[in-house]
This record gives sequence, C-alpha cells and structure tokens, in this order.
Amino acid sequence: MKSKILLLIQCTLFFSSYLFSQTNKIVQVENNLTEVRAIIFEDSLVQQYNILDRMRFYKVPSVSIAVIHNGIIEWAKAYGYADIEHKTVADTNTIYQVASISKSVNALGIMKLVEQNKLSLSKDIREYLKTWKFPDNELSYGKTITLKNLLSHTAGLSVRGFVGYPTSDLIPSINQILNGEKPANNEPVKPIYSPGSHYQYSGGGSTVIRKILDDNISSNYEQLMQGLVLEPLKMGNSTFSQPLAAKYTNYAVGYDKEMKPLKGGYYVYPEQTAGGLWSTATDIAKFILEIQRSIKGGKNAFLSKNLISEMLTPVMENYGYGIGIEQKGGEKYFWHEGESYGYRSIYYGSFTSGNGVAILTNAYPENGRPFVIEVLNSVATAYGWKEFYNPIKKKLINVPEEIINKYVGEYFSENPAIKISISKDKEYLTLTARQTEQLYPVEVDTFFLASSPSDKCVFSSSKNNGVIDTFQVVQNGKVVVDARKRF
Repeated sequence: MKSKILLLIQCTLFFSSYLFSQTNKIVQVENNLTEVRAIIFEDSLVQQYNILDRMRFYKVPSVSIAVIHNGIIEWAKAYGYADIEHKTVADTNTIYQVASISKSVNALGIMKLVEQNKLSLSKDIREYLKTWKFPDNELSYGKTITLKNLLSHTAGLSVRGFVGYPTSDLIPSINQILNGEKPANNEPVKPIYSPGSHYQYSGGGSTVIRKILDDNISSNYEQLMQGLVLEPLKMGNSTFSQPLAAKYTNYAVGYDKEMKPLKGGYYVYPEQTAGGLWSTATDIAKFILEIQRSIKGGKNAFLSKNLISEMLTPVMENYGYGIGIEQKGGEKYFWHEGESYGYRSIYYGSFTSGNGVAILTNAYPENGRPFVIEVLNSVATAYGWKEFYNPIKKKLINVPEEIINKYVGEYFSENPAIKISISKDKEYLTLTARQTEQLYPVEVDTFFLASSPSDKCVFSSSKNNGVIDTFQVVQNGKVVVDARKRF
C-alpha cells in the first residue's frame, strides 16, 4: 500500500512539475514579443511586449497558437475575438482561413495519391487534363510540364494568387478561373516562363492541380481531401469547404485593415487547392507532426521516407512540393505562410528536433504579418530553438566630427558604374546611391548599412596622406564596390 501511495505522490509531483513548466513557457511566449529587427545595437534596451498589447497595436482581432515540443503538441491557446461585433471569444476549436498553407496540405494529398500509384509526378500534365485544354504558347509548346513542376512552382505559370469573392458574389467554375473568364476576377493562367527554368510562385499552377484531380480522381475536392488527408491525420476541425458549409459555426470572421468585418464574414476561395482550407492551429500542428513522423519513418508514417524526402527536397528557391525549406542555425525547418483577405497565418516544423508551431489570425494580411513573426520568434526563443531568431549584434562607436567631415562628398565607381553621395545629417553620415540610408560606425573608418549589416563600408586615403578619397564596400572579405572621390 505504501509503495502505491508513494508512486501516486511521485506521479502527482511529476505532473505538477510538468504543468508548471508548461505554464511558465506559455507566460514566456506571451510576454516576450519584440519588434523584429535584423540588427540589435549593444547597450540598447530591447522592448518586450505582451501578446495582447501587440494584438491591439497591429489590429489583430484574434490569434490561435499551437506549440509542438519534443514531438507532441505541448499546448494550444487562443486570444481575442473570433467575432468582435457579437463578442464571440476565439477558442482552440475556432477555424480560420489558412490561405496558402492549403498548398502544403494539398501537396501531402498528392504525394499520397502518388504512393497509391494513382498519379505520377513525372507524367506530362496534358495527358491528365481532359476537360480543360492547357494554353500552350511559344514558351511551353513541346515541353513537358509535370505535377512536380506544379507543386514546386517551376511550371512557369502566371497568376501568383487570388483575391477571393464576397459570399454574395457569383462564384466561378474552375475552368472559368483557369481561363480568366467572368465571373472570375483573375487573369488567365498561362505560361510566362519555360517550364523548369524559373521559380515562379503560382496559385494558378496550384489550380491546375485541382483540375487534374477533378478529371482523374474525384470532382469533389472537399470530400477527396477529407478522406485522403484530414481524416487520417485526425484534423477534425478542418475543411476545404468553399463557401463554408452552414454546420461550421465556430469560425473567425475576417477583418480589413481598420478592423472592420468583411461583408458576409469572409471571402470565398473556390480554387481550393491554392488557398481553400479552413483549419485550427491544433490541426495544423497535427499536420506538422505527421510530416515529422514520416521523416523518421516507421509502420504508422503517413508517407514513405522516400516520398517525404522528395517532397521536402528543394527544387528551386528553397521550395519543395508545396512546402518551403529553411536552414536556421544547425536545424532545418519546413514551413509555409498563408495570406487571404482578412487572415494571416504561418507554421514552422523542424526536421529532427521535434519542434514546431502554428499561428493563425483573422487579421488583415499587412497587419497580421509582423505580428505572427513576433509570436513565432517568441516561441522559438522560449523553447530555445538555436539561432532561429538571431539578429546581428553591433556595437557602435562615436566618430569625432572633424573625421566625419572628411568623409562627406561624392564618390564614383566604374564597375559597377555608380555614384555614391555621402552626406552629413546632424552627427550621422548618410549614403545615397539607389536609396538613402544611414551609415552606422563600428570603427573610426568602418561603417555598415542596416540593409546589409554584414557588409563593411570603409573610407580610406589612397595616398596615405590623410586626404580621404576612397570608399569601398567589402563583402565576405572581397571588395565589391571601389569608388573614388571627386574634388
């Protein structure tokens, strides 16, 4: 009996310790938001903000966050209002439009169909298209375009994204969207680069995938993805329903730049593959976890190691199949962000360390973007994601005014041909070439620009006589701009 009581006490203490640690992490995330900077000056204070303060500052009605730590969803929490007018508080089951994050979920579904031998990544898409004729031109005629190209945005197709439709508008068909025919509000989807030659982000290309699925797998994309991805991953609060079915009542209303609700509550995105998913932070975290499980491999993995490896291998511009790939410090991450009218979202998942986060908002995209990045960095800092948010630290010095005055003037470089004007603004120097920027001193003769803090801007005397006549930009130890002053 005593041993059972002792075990119970030990379990209780362990659980209490875990809850305390978890609560402590949440408090850290909530109270350590900072303005995103590429540079932090030593000896200057870094202002830290509370999440609710930043929501007010950026005009973010609500945010839903799910954090993955050591391969599990450690916590999920929502803040603010899903619907300001009706005082509806957001909760962890509130669904948000996740916009282009849909491309990641769609890509996982495509890879599953490839694994089932129902689709091929290398087959020419023209062989799949039965009810829409691909608009070949001189850039694409006779050249193979594949699902791999469409998934990786290397098909060379137009139409970067879609603006959506008010719920009261007539909604176009997929063919009307692809052809740019009314009531569609986009330009036609067509080749603008030779396939495989460029990375050209294209929601239009993602919509061609939808057409391939319609013609070969199922004409009901919502049901297809429900059975193919959402149900197996237990993403029970997610749907590709466009417009949103009446049964989904717990959704976040979208808001414009001034925090006014969108007419009808949200815009419709009938393309679906490009940006039609509604989801929760917890469900997106489940998606992240499944990717991480597939990377490790095993019986219960959603995809084979070979296919997940191919999906997460960059084709061009650090982009795989529907997923961005990024190296931060010693860790590699897969990620995507989403932006639709009234919503902004982002997710990150590590390849090996079992970390991740999903952040969803019902904020106007321009308002929401800096906010979600601040939350992302706060999570990364609280959980010790090594060098994830790693601004360059610089220590400034004071340069005597008489020396500053020697640097002022116009400098000319022949290769590249460029005129550089150095001016004095109070006690600071500014550089004007293509734009005007402040020069920050780190040594008496060495400065840097905020736009390129790793580069050195060096003043010198070519004749070693104290007359400053040379301005150089040094990049990774190599002089890339060598300019001479004209007196």
